[in-house]
Amino acid sequence: MLATPNADSARSLIDITVGERVAVGAVLFEIVRDHCSSIGIQPGVVMRCECCTSRSVLLRRDDGIRIELDRVFAAFVEVQTMH
Repeated sequence: MLATPNADSARSLIDITVGERVAVGAVLFEIVRDHCSSIGIQPGVVMRCECCTSRSVLLRRDDGIRIELDRVFAAFVEVQTMH
């Protein structure tokens, strides 16, 4: 079965919990969009949260790529929970 986003659960990447699998939605502000794109976070990318610290969110994309994103940027990335 394919995973599909839950349209009712759109929220910020900063709000996800360890182990949660999400799909990236809108990325607000051009500077955030540019930074996220440069490290592999674009709308439609599916990833799982591996760790959350006071400074960053450690993510693993479904293709295995690990990404560390500063929480300041994470606040402006919309995600939807995958089912």
